[in-house]
This record gives sequence, structure tokens and C-alpha cells, in this order.
Amino acid sequence: MLMVNISSHRIFHLFLLQLFTTTVLLLSVASTKEIPFHDQNIQYYGRWQRTSTYISNSWPGAYFRVILDKTRFIKLDLFDSSTSVTVQLNKGQYRSFNSSTSSIINLFPEGLDTEGPHELTVISNAIALNELGTRLRSILVDETSVTLPPSRNKPSIEFIGHDLTLGLQSSQQILSSFSWKASEFAGLEHSYVAYENATLIDGIENIYFDGLQSNYHQQQQIAVNNSLWGVVVLLGTNDRHKGYASDEYLDRLTLFLSKLRRQRLSENAPIFILSEPLGDMYRPSQQSVLDLTQQGDQYVYFIDTTAWLRYGLTYYKDDGHLTDTGHDLLAKKLATLLEAKLTHPREPLPGPLPNPNLPGDWQTTDIGEESRIGLPGTVSADSDSTFTLWGSGADIDNEADAFRFVYQPLLEQGVIEGTVRSHSAFAKCAKAGIMVREHLGHGAPSIMIGISPAEGIFIQIRYENTESTKLIKKMKAAPPYRLRLIRHKDNHMFEAQIQHVEMSTNTDAVWESFAIIPFVLARDVYAGLAVTSCDTSVVSVAKFTEVALYHTALMAVDTAKPHLFEQQ
Repeated sequence: MLMVNISSHRIFHLFLLQLFTTTVLLLSVASTKEIPFHDQNIQYYGRWQRTSTYISNSWPGAYFRVILDKTRFIKLDLFDSSTSVTVQLNKGQYRSFNSSTSSIINLFPEGLDTEGPHELTVISNAIALNELGTRLRSILVDETSVTLPPSRNKPSIEFIGHDLTLGLQSSQQILSSFSWKASEFAGLEHSYVAYENATLIDGIENIYFDGLQSNYHQQQQIAVNNSLWGVVVLLGTNDRHKGYASDEYLDRLTLFLSKLRRQRLSENAPIFILSEPLGDMYRPSQQSVLDLTQQGDQYVYFIDTTAWLRYGLTYYKDDGHLTDTGHDLLAKKLATLLEAKLTHPREPLPGPLPNPNLPGDWQTTDIGEESRIGLPGTVSADSDSTFTLWGSGADIDNEADAFRFVYQPLLEQGVIEGTVRSHSAFAKCAKAGIMVREHLGHGAPSIMIGISPAEGIFIQIRYENTESTKLIKKMKAAPPYRLRLIRHKDNHMFEAQIQHVEMSTNTDAVWESFAIIPFVLARDVYAGLAVTSCDTSVVSVAKFTEVALYHTALMAVDTAKPHLFEQQ
């Protein structure tokens, strides 16, 4: 009889426990509210595709933001159990979640300190094109919770690119990319059309407009509820590596940008074409912008980034990837430009600050890889036309240069000339002379006429980016000598001239043609004075006099004293 009573009590206790558990579960369910993915106060950025039961992102970097009030917990209800997201609450620290077992993610299992309002940002971590993105069904909150309208709509900009744009190999991938950081610095929302090893040709151009036709656009309005204020394009390196020709890249980029303007942007939305930091496809990228400007598009801008990041361990992991420090510096420089063109009224793009130690528009820098620069170079100006350069560096030769450069921009055609009055050098391969250079990266296409202990007067050319230089001509000589480079009106012909300098100054001395060379460069280039010691442990010193830069070429090619005008 006692055994029966004990069993009855045990069954009764089990019944009460089951009843209590069920009640708690029912109360828990009753206290949870579902905010559906199509709630009008959820803002989606990037490309999202909507179905009847969920919304999913179709490109990397997509995110959504919502303000939640009167809730102590936040969960995501996803369509499937395999997903990876990063979340941020009230602009605080990022926290990442990788779920493979449950379609419900409790974002803050420790609970929230207050009921809100809370600004929640959820970022999809999917990077690869074929990688499954975030498929959101709803947000689970307290039953009394509500969503609030956004405080304000910020401008939105889209980034089109490859590994650099996505921040691949940086510490936090896209969150530590220059594109994400630049947007935050400038106070912009942002979206991405980018993938690893992306090309323009047979790549971005073929898939960018997928899903943006008018009928699709109307059906998927929730995925594009923030119109673009501008676009940043960074492409070219992978097209070059795949062997696409410069002329083909120019044609395809111009067509792509024209279509982008017609189908995606307002007529005055800025388009920024960033040069590749190492200069790949620099010439066609610049020319595409010039062509579109000539056709009437006044809001497309070519940005030369080749002087922003010196190649080396500080800023680069390898040729195609930046360190966090590199992304951060690139972001800060880009943010300044975005702010200039996305504010009202718009401001001109900021140029380089005047160098207080140099006359006029002259600028100076060490060009080269971090490990090949050697000792820091410098320059002094005794007058508007007299400069003394101290330059270190491994050499101006082969695939990569390292030297001191004093320069100005040169548009279309022009002449640069100067007298190498003296040149002190420890190494026979040390060089001093005048140069026209496509960009400020270490492997830029360039032409130089100079003087060195080993070659005497020489002229050398690098025809393509990061390719080896070619010695065109040399002649035994020593300073002092006057040197001149002429870029003729058709932009595809250079003439090098020389003039021996006697002890007495003879301003009527005849110029001698040293070489006439067909050479294609970008329309807008850099012209200046160059010195390398050809030894990173020392500096070479060269004094230049009678330095002049003219922004128009000679009226005719001759060996008499030139008739020049429009001197700067």
C-alpha cells in the first residue's frame, strides 16, 4: 500500500512539472512578437531579393538596419539554419554569428540592459558569388516592441570592384575594407557589386545589370528602397592579368559607365573611377573618363590613387591585397573626395596642397617600393628655375623604380627642359635627368632622358606598367648638359633634345635632336626632375638650372631655339 502511495505522489509531481514547463513555454511564445522582413521601418542596403516568405541578399556587403523599441531581447528568424552574420547594436562593437544548427539566432543571449530604443544593424558575411546569403523571415522581439522610423536617410553609394573593395585578407574582411571605412568616415550608407578576382570584361559588365530591369525592379522594391547618390569603381588589375588589351578595356569601360548612368543613376550623380593603386589599366581608365566628359557627362571623375600607398609591408600584403593600415589610409583619402561631391552645394575635388618649400605648382616625393627607397630624398629651390635634388633609391630601371622626383602635372602636350649642372654619384648607375611619367607608382610607364657615369647621356622607356625599361640610345658625356623632352600634339610622339653647355652661357645655342620615339601614354601625366643614387645606403646630388615646364609643344620640330608659349 505504501508503494502505491509513493508511485502516485511521483506521478503527480511529474504531472505538475510538465504542466509548469508547458505553461512557461506558452508564456514565452505569447511574449514573443514577430516583425516580418517587409516591415516598412526596416531599411535594406545592397541587393536583396524578396520572396513571399523571406528576403535574401544576392551580393556581398548587404545589410539591413532597424530601430527597435520596448524590447529586452532580439532574435533573428531565418529561413534556414546555415548562415553567417555580423551585428551591431547602437553603433557599438561588432559581434559575429555562424549558425549551422538552428534557424533562430539569439543575438544577445545575456539580454539587453534597457528596453530601447535600439538601433540594430545586421550584415551578411557572405562574400563569394555562390555563397548562400542571409535569408531573413522575421525579427523576434518582446510582444510590446515596435519598430521606429529611421531618424534620417543618409546618402547611399555603391562600390564596384574586386578583392580590394571587399577587404579580402584584411582582419575583418569587408568591415575593415577601405570601402566600408570610407563610407563610415563620410557618413554614407553603402552597397557592393564586387567579388574575388573580378574583371570588368566578361565579368562585372555581364552581371551587374542582372535583376535591374524595370519589371524586376518594381517587384523587388523592398530591396532598393534607397536610391544611389554615387558609385565608386575600382577595376583593371584582373583584366590586365587575364590579358585583355588596353583599347578593349577602354571601349568596354566606357560602354559600362554609359549604361550605368542611364539605368542606375541620376544625370548628376557622381561616378568615381579609382585608378588601381599600382597603376594597372591606368591609361584606359583615365581616357574613358575624358571621353565621357567630352560627351557631356560632367559628373564622372578619374582619381589617381598611385601616390596614396607606397608598395611594401606597411600597406600591402601582396600585389592584390592591402593590410588594415593600407585600407585605413585609402579610406581616409577617398572619404575626403566623397564628401566634396556628395554635399550640397558640391565642392571641387581637393588637389595636393602647395609645397611651401618649392615655387609654383612643383611637388616632390620619393617614388618606389618601401624596401627600395633607401634614404629619404629632399630638394631645395634656389629660384623658380634652379633646384638641387638629393635622391637615394635602388635605381630607375627594370620593372620598378626608386628615386626622388620633383614634378608637376602635364596635360596633353608640352615640353620640360633643364640643365644638369652637376651630378655627384657613388655608383656608376646613378642617374639624374628629366622624366615624363604616366603615374606615381613605382612601375609606371615613363620616358627619361638623363645622365649617368655608366651610360653618359641616355634615353630609356618603360612601355607598359611594371614591365622592364628599354635603353633606346646613349652617348658618352658628362655634366653640364641641357636636356629636353617634347611631347608632341598627337600625344604619341616624344622627341629628346640635348645641348652642350659651354663655360659661358649661350642662350642662342642650338638644340640637337637626340631621339624621336613613338610612345603612347595617358593624356594627363607627370613631368619633372629625377635623381637616383642606385644605392639605397647613400644619396646622389644633382643640381638643375634653367628648369622650365611648358604646357604646349613646339610649333615645329627643329633644332633652332624653340618658340615656346604658355609657360607656367
